[in-house]
Amino acid sequence: MVIGAGDIGMPIIHYLSERGYLLTVIENDEKKCKEIAEHSDAAIFNGSGADPEIWKNIEADKMDALLALTNDDEINLKVCQIAKSQFGIPFVIARAHQPENITKIKEVGADVTICPSQETRRLFLNALESLTAETLYEQITADFKIVKVKIPPNGSIIGKTINQLGISEECRIIGIFRDGELVYPTKSFVFKGGDRVLLSGSLEFVEEIVEKLRNVEVT
Repeated sequence: MVIGAGDIGMPIIHYLSERGYLLTVIENDEKKCKEIAEHSDAAIFNGSGADPEIWKNIEADKMDALLALTNDDEINLKVCQIAKSQFGIPFVIARAHQPENITKIKEVGADVTICPSQETRRLFLNALESLTAETLYEQITADFKIVKVKIPPNGSIIGKTINQLGISEECRIIGIFRDGELVYPTKSFVFKGGDRVLLSGSLEFVEEIVEKLRNVEVT
């Protein structure tokens, strides 16, 4: 079941339809409903997913999964609430237009909440910093991220130990890739150029250690 056939919902509807999924779509825009009917095999309902009346015509209790993909967080929140509390849909994925609404949408029933603006930010920053650092996971509301950092050949940290790095208790080195192998280091571990360090912890302290690891010697 897909609620919303906008810039994200429409290609997902086409994708699932092409692969033979049984689809039910709720979309408020009549023109988009006609487009879905022309290009996808789905049961289509024209209206708002937040309207309880429209749910009366849908066998929602038989749905395996629901995607709430409108660009209105209040509607997505209401959809998740209806899906879980009234129909027990087992797996609910929701879009959050604003990052600050991620937690609210999860609290009412979303199993997975994705914020496109947050994901886009992460991808652009990864592209910008791909030579030295890559964000593998980030959850701003939980103040947590996992980063992989490559120590440059002339890095100022080379020859120093983890103990000399001055890591806060709110940051941890998960492991270090060296010569194709994963090492679980002790505090006496000595850094080499080319090491790829996995860090996790609070955003502020992870970013602080990232800068130390990728800093280069000025010659």
